[in-house]
Amino acid sequence: MSQILYGALVDTSRSIMRAGTNSTMAPQPAQDHGLLGDWAIVGYAINICSVVLSIITIVSVIVVLFKNRNLTSHASLRISMASAVCDIIYSVCQMFIFNNEFMSKLPEINLRVFLWMMAGSTVTFVLLTVSMGIHLVLMVLTKNTYWAMRIQPYYEVASFALGFLITHPYMYLFQTVQWVPTAQLFYLVENVSVSRRNTWLIHWAWVFAGIVFLFLITLAVNVQMGRVWRERKNASNTPETVVGMEKGKQVEYSSTKRKYIRSVTFRLSIYQLIPIVTQIMVVVCNFLQRAPFWLFVLANILPTFQGTFNFLAYIVNPALDQYRKRFIVFVFRRNRKPEPEFTALNDTASSYREPSTIRGTESLYSMYKEVPVMQI
Repeated sequence: MSQILYGALVDTSRSIMRAGTNSTMAPQPAQDHGLLGDWAIVGYAINICSVVLSIITIVSVIVVLFKNRNLTSHASLRISMASAVCDIIYSVCQMFIFNNEFMSKLPEINLRVFLWMMAGSTVTFVLLTVSMGIHLVLMVLTKNTYWAMRIQPYYEVASFALGFLITHPYMYLFQTVQWVPTAQLFYLVENVSVSRRNTWLIHWAWVFAGIVFLFLITLAVNVQMGRVWRERKNASNTPETVVGMEKGKQVEYSSTKRKYIRSVTFRLSIYQLIPIVTQIMVVVCNFLQRAPFWLFVLANILPTFQGTFNFLAYIVNPALDQYRKRFIVFVFRRNRKPEPEFTALNDTASSYREPSTIRGTESLYSMYKEVPVMQI
């Protein structure tokens, strides 16, 4: 995103500007949107969509948790709501920042506030997703459910406190903060090397570390699930025994349960992918001394999708399977035969004693069996 490419060169046919110096070798664009031009209008539209969807996410989570207090133990739902708050802060700030005329009239203190709010919401968003990754590590990889349940109530508070605390030096650290409409960048009056070092220490290093962590966790969880899936597939000729259930139904029960396990893992992995997709180009821009225009545009546009992606991850959350089906039936106002899924079969089989015949894969599979959505 252009507004926080502090140390980068933006190289286009229209301008070249380096943050931390006084060299701007192009005339100031006449249009209100500066270097981005029409791409800023695209950003406006996506930001508006993200704000609306984030508000829907917040209201929906509040309603769902009010109707079913047991779901408050699902960290993914609360993190979805907290992420939506960050997305609203970010998108609203960016809609103002896309307007050069507005930004050019602001006093320095207001520029610093904008800078802090955007950096703080970004780091907080990454930390919230990292919290989700930690929860996956504890629940899936290490199977340490005790500590997962002990620390999960503090994910949101800790993320917001750390996110805005880490980035608060933007309010006082640099000598002067100005807005340069030619390249749509915050101009940090500071030595270039010092400016880059400080912005990485209080901002980009945290985002980069979060992206790397989330990538590794997503990879590890899916590798673990792939191993479990292959073992269960190889053992499919001896499905788990459910006393009182016919053999044909036992095979269907085991097969459907395996599919649901894979579905749950995939849907929960979507949360970890959002910061990777939306922030990777911004981090790459800040690695480079000279950023090409196409990368400059992607670094501005991709983060605007955070609210939209968070909403999509929320609506496919496994904890909302039953509510989602009821909503679909309500919208279309007709009885629809429910698709076979693990939760439905689990309810059907609940009246039976269910001795497990799982061999070698007891760890992850039994956890899913006891807690269908892993309390995530």
